[in-house]
Amino acid sequence: MTVTLFADLRRFLPRGADGPQRYTVAPGATIADLLAIIGIPGDAQITIGVDGEVAERVTALRDGADVMLLSPMEGG
Repeated sequence: MTVTLFADLRRFLPRGADGPQRYTVAPGATIADLLAIIGIPGDAQITIGVDGEVAERVTALRDGADVMLLSPMEGG
């Protein structure tokens, strides 16, 4: 699967990496499993998109998924 990290979540990219990253997870893995692999804390406030749809941490992942991880926006 391809994972794109936006804004301050880019700090979780591997050193020297830029842009979307490829990750492999076990069959039946969820977004929560992927976040653990990346190193994003379980209590981090993030917005998750999978294949263009808003997703939750319990969302199951499929091979070839396109995942986007964003920090929540504030402002007015």
